[in-house]
Amino acid sequence: MFLVRLVQQLAVRHRRLQSLRVNEEGSFTLEASLVFPLILLCTVTLLFVGMYAYQNVFVQQLARTAAERLAFSWNNSHKDLVTGNYNPSETDGLYWRLTHDSVTDLFGMLSGSGTTEVIIPSGSASGHVENKLAKSSALLPQGVTGTAKYANYLFDHQVEVKLTKSFLMPKQLKRWLDSEQTTGRAVSHVVESVELIRLTDITRTYFKAIKGRISPQKAREALVEPIQDNLSGPSVSIKSERQAAAYLKSLVGGTEVILTTTSGKSRTVDALDARGIGHQAFYNMTEFQLRTEQMPKDIELLDQRTQVKGIVWHFFKKDASGKGMPSNSFRKELERKGIVVVIHN
Repeated sequence: MFLVRLVQQLAVRHRRLQSLRVNEEGSFTLEASLVFPLILLCTVTLLFVGMYAYQNVFVQQLARTAAERLAFSWNNSHKDLVTGNYNPSETDGLYWRLTHDSVTDLFGMLSGSGTTEVIIPSGSASGHVENKLAKSSALLPQGVTGTAKYANYLFDHQVEVKLTKSFLMPKQLKRWLDSEQTTGRAVSHVVESVELIRLTDITRTYFKAIKGRISPQKAREALVEPIQDNLSGPSVSIKSERQAAAYLKSLVGGTEVILTTTSGKSRTVDALDARGIGHQAFYNMTEFQLRTEQMPKDIELLDQRTQVKGIVWHFFKKDASGKGMPSNSFRKELERKGIVVVIHN
């Protein structure tokens, strides 16, 4: 009897062990609970790395944009950094490149004076070069800081912008990336071909003909800026479409011509200049009329490229409010079609 009971107990234990081996209920939950923290950690890490890479590219693009716009507007500190617009009567003077462009001892040895650097964003700056560099502060969003530097190497002028932006991330990730902020650096060259030729000519002229006859001090004193005058020209009052067309003819030196489009429509151009550019004056016409009547004809002429080489639309304001001027969306549409828009005050 004892032997029979022992065999029965062993059999029961064996069946229980077999049932545990065969039953997999809850195994997926157990495995998921072990693997999920690792997956979550990898996901969060990839998320922060992606955000860090995006911000790094964003800051680099900001630096490149700021450097390019500073270099583009360097010849006139009154230029708008975004559009490049400026009032013709506002200039930096005639001799600013010889006296206020980081030039050292121009008439003694003719050399650049190294670099000028400012911290941006900056509310104010002292000096001509510093003010130009500080203008880039308007391009920076909140939280972005850095420096803007200008270097005059006489025949190579460079604008360098370095930007940084803090980035919040876990401590372990900071150690891995070895950085707590994103950075961007860009260098742009100030290109002024005409001024380079002038500088070369004055160098050749001075060292050959003037040096030895006049002292460097007197040469510097001779660089007196002329009295600033209104360079915008005489004021003209436009009160009609015909008067606007007549003024445009005298402005560009063009003549009125009648052209025929590829579809057989007649197109009267107010002033066709010597280069083959057609200029059209607008004073009273609405956007609907321009879009339905004038624009299709000019697009045909531009596509043809035989009668005109370009089309410029001149809009004359009726009053200071600018009523009747083309909207921004219409101006962009015209530019996409190849039509240049000029607004006359």
